[in-house]
Amino acid sequence: MINNKKVFAIIMAGGKGTRIGATDKPKVMFEVAGKPIIGWAIEPFLSLKKSGIIDRIITIVGFCGDKVIDYLADKSEFVWQREQLGTAHAVRMAENLIMSEDGITLIVNGDHPLYSKETFSKLLDKFTQDDLTLAFAVVKSKTRFNDYGRVVRGDSGLVSRVVEVPEATPEQLEIDEKSINLYAVDNKWLFEALPKIRQSEIKKEYYIVDIVKMAIDEGKKVEAVEVEHEDEALGINTLVDRDEVEQILTSKP
Repeated sequence: MINNKKVFAIIMAGGKGTRIGATDKPKVMFEVAGKPIIGWAIEPFLSLKKSGIIDRIITIVGFCGDKVIDYLADKSEFVWQREQLGTAHAVRMAENLIMSEDGITLIVNGDHPLYSKETFSKLLDKFTQDDLTLAFAVVKSKTRFNDYGRVVRGDSGLVSRVVEVPEATPEQLEIDEKSINLYAVDNKWLFEALPKIRQSEIKKEYYIVDIVKMAIDEGKKVEAVEVEHEDEALGINTLVDRDEVEQILTSKP
């Protein structure tokens, strides 16, 4: 709980992991630096829960989800995403658990093992101090994270939306400010917004990034928060990604 508001964490871990070669286990169960990716991803949430900041952790499972459930056991609650229809669809699977609750929901990808509890705390602090409806984390890089959504800003410099790479124009792909799919959102507003998200034209998926434009269009307060350490934005989609993350984890003091 923070400022008398409950805090919920949703970890999206339902994807198969085609690019990493998953066949008999989901991507988040591939090992990096001695334990599954999801084991690293949940650590900062467990620490924040122990300190009383986070009230509930909910993991969205899908492909071979039983393996994730068996591994995490009582560290999390679980809901199933039976069809892989995108990130917004994944988050919506948790609506029966928390949609009627007042509070703040953190949303994160389960294949990001480098996030720190300080980054989550920074996002929550920005959310509460500025009385936001939505805060989302970004990283600025001209050369890295090229498969991440681009943050589009208007002439005034204010965020207008985030566009995913398959839907982006060549000009938008040149933008160096990128969304890392990490959000702090007003919980009740979130579950009111999710059913309104439309299927993307290219990939036919429901993107969680669309909540950024939706909140702005409704006149809600939205801010982008830059992560302090760029490496935290690294997600694992391929074996090359895994090797890079493992080198970072094993070189930590």
